[in-house]
Amino acid sequence: MFDVTTARQVDYKDSQGNQLQVTVFQDREDKGLWYLVPVPRLRVDNGQPAFNLTKYLKNQDGSAGICTFEVELFAPEDAKRAAQEQIPEIRAWGQFTWTSGDVFFDFDLPVEGKSEGQQICVSPSLFGSNVARFLVELETEAAVNTFVGAFTGAGGLAPFSINYSMGVLTQLLGAKAEVKYTASVAIDYERTYETKKDTWGKSQQVLVEVKQNLKSSGAGDVKVTPGVGGTPEVVQMVRDWAWSVLETQVASAIETAQRQATGNQNPISVVSDIFLTYAEDAIVEWSTPVSRFLPRFEPAIWEKLYHEVDNRELVVVFELAGDPTDAEGVIGFEDVEVEVRYPTRTTDNSFRLSLGTGGESAVVYRAPGGGAFDPSYDYRYTVNFGGGEPSYTSDWIPDRATRVTFRPNRLGLRNVTFLGTGIPFKDGTQYQVRKLFIDFFETPPAGQPPKLQTKEMTENDTPVAFSSTYHVPIANEYNYRLRYQLASGDVITVQPDARFGSNNADTVFVLTPQRYLTTFSLRALRIQGGSGFLEMSINSAYHDDQNPSQKVPPNYNWDGWVPQSQTGVSVSPTWTFQAQPDPQTAYFDLNGQVIYGDGDVATLSNVKVPYSRRALIIKDTEEIYSVEIFTNEIDWTLVKQVSLNIMQFADAKGAVLAELHEAAQQSFTLMRSLHGTAPQPDQGSGRGGSVSAVNLIAYNMIPPATDMIVKALPLYYTLYRPRGAPDIVFYYNADYVMNDGTRKSTGPLEVTNKLQIHLPPVASDPPGVLQAARIAHR
Repeated sequence: MFDVTTARQVDYKDSQGNQLQVTVFQDREDKGLWYLVPVPRLRVDNGQPAFNLTKYLKNQDGSAGICTFEVELFAPEDAKRAAQEQIPEIRAWGQFTWTSGDVFFDFDLPVEGKSEGQQICVSPSLFGSNVARFLVELETEAAVNTFVGAFTGAGGLAPFSINYSMGVLTQLLGAKAEVKYTASVAIDYERTYETKKDTWGKSQQVLVEVKQNLKSSGAGDVKVTPGVGGTPEVVQMVRDWAWSVLETQVASAIETAQRQATGNQNPISVVSDIFLTYAEDAIVEWSTPVSRFLPRFEPAIWEKLYHEVDNRELVVVFELAGDPTDAEGVIGFEDVEVEVRYPTRTTDNSFRLSLGTGGESAVVYRAPGGGAFDPSYDYRYTVNFGGGEPSYTSDWIPDRATRVTFRPNRLGLRNVTFLGTGIPFKDGTQYQVRKLFIDFFETPPAGQPPKLQTKEMTENDTPVAFSSTYHVPIANEYNYRLRYQLASGDVITVQPDARFGSNNADTVFVLTPQRYLTTFSLRALRIQGGSGFLEMSINSAYHDDQNPSQKVPPNYNWDGWVPQSQTGVSVSPTWTFQAQPDPQTAYFDLNGQVIYGDGDVATLSNVKVPYSRRALIIKDTEEIYSVEIFTNEIDWTLVKQVSLNIMQFADAKGAVLAELHEAAQQSFTLMRSLHGTAPQPDQGSGRGGSVSAVNLIAYNMIPPATDMIVKALPLYYTLYRPRGAPDIVFYYNADYVMNDGTRKSTGPLEVTNKLQIHLPPVASDPPGVLQAARIAHR
C-alpha cells in the first residue's frame, strides 16, 4: 500500500520532446518500492490510432457527424528513467490495484457563435490498460469543423484533453478531512440559474454536472486538518481528494433521487445534506487524477481517420467492462459472441469480445444509413464459459443505445468486497466491536436456489469477499445486512437499501457503528399558479426501534415556519442530530399542521416518513399520508427474500394521479423497468399525456439471523393525495423468493382504512404483477 505523504512530481521529456510531469508514491513498508501514476494516451490498434471522425453530408435528425476514439493508461518508460535518476532509492516499481474509475473528455463546441467548454464522462474497463471509449455525436457542421480543426494543423497536441480519475485503496495519512453538502444552497443556486438550464441531475452526465456546479454553487465545503507529516503539499492533495469524494457522493445521491423525485421535480429537491468525516489512518479510496492532451494528426494519417458519407450511420460501441475474475483471479468466461441485426448491413454482423491474448474487448459496430435514419437495432449475445460448461445465449434484445456494455452480471458473475475502516475493534469504548457479521444476499436466476451468505469481519483493512458464479445473467443488484456484536453484548443492526452493481468493481467500505450526524428537513414546493403556503407547524421525532440507543427519541419542532411566496422550493431549517440509522426500518413521526395559501388546513397525525426520505417534499396541491407495512407474518422457513416496491404515478406535469385507470396501463412497463429491462418507447399514456412512476421506494427483506435477534419491524411509505381528490391511490408489488429459487407474488392485499398492509407468510401468484390500492379519503 502506497504512502500518500510521499508524493513526488517528476519532470521528464517524452519521445516527441514534450516537457511533461508524472506523480510517484513510495510504499509504506518497502521503502525501495515505488508506484508511478500512469498517464492517458490515445490507444493504437494494429499500428493505427483508435480514432475516427465521420461527417454526414446530409444532416439528418440534428446529427452532422460522429467522432469515436479510445484512450488508455500507460506508464512511460521515459518517466520511469527520469524518476530513478531523481530518486536514487527507487529499486522496483509496484502495480496499482484499481477499485473504480471515471474518464473525462474536455473539449469545446460552438454555441450561439461562441466557443463553450463541454465535458463527457465514461467508465474505463478496469482491466488491462483501462481502456475508455468515447462516442461524441456532433449536431452541426460547425461542431464537425471544430473537431477537424482541433485534430489537424500545426503543433503536436490538440486543445482537447483526457482526464483519468482512478480509485485505489490506501490509508489517509498526514491529515483528516470533513466534507459537507448543504442541499438548501444547491436549491437556491438551481433556482437562480433554472431559466438558463438545469444545472443538476442530468441523467447521463450527473457526475459531470456535479463537478461543474458543486463549488460554484457554494453547496459543497471541504475542511482539512493537518496531521503527522501534513505538509502544505499533502494538505492540498487531501483537499483535492476530499472534493472528488464529495462530488462522487453528491452525484450518487442525485442518481438515487432520480428514482425517488415526485413528478417532474428536479432530483436536487429531494437530496439531503451530507456530512462525512475521514479520520487520519482510515482506509479510503484514493483518487489519482491525471490528464493529457490528445494528439494532432499528420495529413497522411488524417486521411485514414476522417471520412465523409451521405447519410447518418448507425454507430454502436459493444464492450466488456468491470472485473470478471473470481477470488483466485481467474477470468470467469472465455469470450462473448455478439450478433447484430440492422436492415442496411447484411454481412459480417457477428464478432467476439474476449479478454484473452489477442482478443478484442470492444468493437465499434457501424451500419450505413438509409434515406431515413433508424436508431433501432436488435442484438443477442452468447457467453462461452469453457471448462465443459454449456454456453448461454440470450434472446434477441431490441435497443437504441449507442453503447452496449457487458458487465460481469450479464455474464453471470459477481464480486463484492467489504473493507472495514475505522471500526473500533480494540479501542475499549462503549462502541467496541467484538466481531461484525455480514449477511449477503443476491437474487438468483430463475429456477436456481437463492444464496444467503454470512461471513465475519474481526479487523480493519482485511477484505471480506463474496463471489458468485452462475452461467446465466443475474440482476445487477444485491443486498446486505451488517450486525455489529459489541463487546458489551449489545447488537447494532444496519441494512442499507439495495445496492446496484457499479460500472466496474464493487467495494463496500464498512464504518464504525457509532452514532453520526444525520439530517431531516422539509421542502415546501409551490407550483406555478398554486396557492402556496401560509405556514407550517410540524413536530418530528426520530425512531430506530431496531437499535434503541437513545432512551428518548430525538425530536425537532418547526413552529410557525413560513415558506417563501414565490414559485419553487423552500427549504425549512435543517434538523441535525446524531443517530445510528437503519435505513430499512428507521423512520420519522410527524405531527402538526400545514396551512395552505387559500386557508385550508391539513392535519398531520402520526405520519410516518421512512429514513430514506430525509428531505420531505410537501406540495401546495397535495396532502401527505403514510402506509404501514407489517412484515412479522412472513414464514422465513420457506422464504429467502421479499422484495417490496411501492410507488405512485404522476402525469406529464408531475401531478400525482388519483384515478386507478390513469396508471394501470403502465404496470407492465414499470415492472419491466424495475427488473432491469428497458421499457419500450411510447407505452402507456393516460388522458393527460404520458404518465410515469414516482415516489418509488424499494424494500428488500431477508431472513433474521439465527444467532442474534433481528426484529421484524414494520416498514413505512409516505404517499401523496391531490387536495380535493376523494381517494388515496398507490401501487405495490411484493415478490417472494422461495427456498427453491422460484418467485411468487402476493397478488392483491387488503389495505385497511388505517392504511395498513400485512404481508402474508408465503405468496402463490405469478411474480412481477403490479397491484393497485385505492382508499376512500377519511
